[in-house]
Amino acid sequence: MDLRRTPLGKILPQSHWLSRAVSAAVCLLVLSLSIAIPVERALAQSATDIPTSVRIQGDTRITKLGDMDFGDILPGDTGGTITVAVDGSVSTTGSVIPVASTRQPASFEIERQILADYPTYVGPDGSDTIELVHATDPGARMTLRNFTTDFNRTIFFGLPAYFFRNTYDFRIGGTLDVAPDQLAGSYRGSFTVIIDYN
Repeated sequence: MDLRRTPLGKILPQSHWLSRAVSAAVCLLVLSLSIAIPVERALAQSATDIPTSVRIQGDTRITKLGDMDFGDILPGDTGGTITVAVDGSVSTTGSVIPVASTRQPASFEIERQILADYPTYVGPDGSDTIELVHATDPGARMTLRNFTTDFNRTIFFGLPAYFFRNTYDFRIGGTLDVAPDQLAGSYRGSFTVIIDYN
């Protein structure tokens, strides 16, 4: 990308806007093991006669529906942040200017067995950070942090929203730090989504 600096230090793109995209890598814990040992037995029954059962969860999956995308932005004179919330709304701080383009949180869908699988969202969470790396200059980086999710939304009586569903979708948002002299171009990174099945 051809750039020029004015005497005031502004970055003027001549042909393209800054573009940010985050690819979400997926990690899923799919094996759950439980051993049930009945406690009722006849007095004459020895310990070696205790029945044992095991259940291995199967066919529980997570699918990525869409990448987290911050769209096109201009860093401005002082830089700042841009946040994409789980509902798709966008907010900025500092001199960051969002340019008209598509922005969205990362979105996923899980499959579960009703009354058998009880998924728990493990991460990423607000304390995690990842680095996005410039497509052609690995020295240029941005930090993605303050992850949020709507996985834990509820329905009536505080039941998890997934409770009566075989499939359940959820979203993950985050905040991107933008430097005032951020190099123009595309930045990419990845994060791991972990769902634990109890």
